[in-house]
This record gives sequence, C-alpha cells and structure tokens, in this order.
Amino acid sequence: MSRDRRCPCHSRKRYRRCCEPLHQGRPAPTPLALMRSRFAAYALGDVDYIMATTHPDGPHYQADARAWAESLAAFSAGTRFKGLRILEHIDGEEEGWVTFRAELTQSGQDASFTERSLFGKADGRWAYRDGEPS
Repeated sequence: MSRDRRCPCHSRKRYRRCCEPLHQGRPAPTPLALMRSRFAAYALGDVDYIMATTHPDGPHYQADARAWAESLAAFSAGTRFKGLRILEHIDGEEEGWVTFRAELTQSGQDASFTERSLFGKADGRWAYRDGEPS
C-alpha cells in the first residue's frame, strides 16, 4: 500500500500519518487509536499486528499462532472493509471502550456489524480484550 494513500481505518488521514507508525511498532496512545489501527490491519491483512495487539488474557487470543494467523489471513482476504464509524469511545487509565460500526462485505454479502470493544493494557501497551455486539 502506498504510504500517501488514505488510511484503511477511514480516518481520512494519510496512512503514513495515521496507522502506519502503529503498524511499525509505535504503541497506540489510546484504545481508539488501537481500534482504528486494528481495523486497518485487518484491511491490509497484517495478521502479525492483529495477533500482537490481542490481549493474552482475552478469549480471542490463541496459543496456536500458526493456525490463528491462517484464520486471520483467510478472514482478511475474504472480506472487503468498506467503512468504519466510531460511535463512542471511553478512555481510562488501564482500560477503555470503543463502540464502532464496521461496514464489511464477504462473498458479495453484507457482513457489517456494530461492536462495543474492551481494551486493556498488557505489558504497558493497549490491547484488544473482547467485544460484544451492540
């Protein structure tokens, strides 16, 4: 992806000034920034980033990294990430919430959803813990 293109997180910013620094290892400063960067990582098929930013105590973390990476790659490859709308976000010191609407299609069918995601700190960095349909 060209660094000068709009970011896949739909922030309207250039990728190089939005999610790219996070994808390259800079810690996300807030749960909202992490949520956006994870959406962009899914859109780009960056499974390593998705895995690295999933909280090890959360239900989505998988010990079998190879199988997990294959599953994430298949999901990303089979999904078109059409839009992202942030509905609400609450930042705390050790945990935060982001409610968002992800507009997706899979096999030409609408697969959009709304989720309230919980983020917590793991080793001093924000990580995705869990989400519930909203």
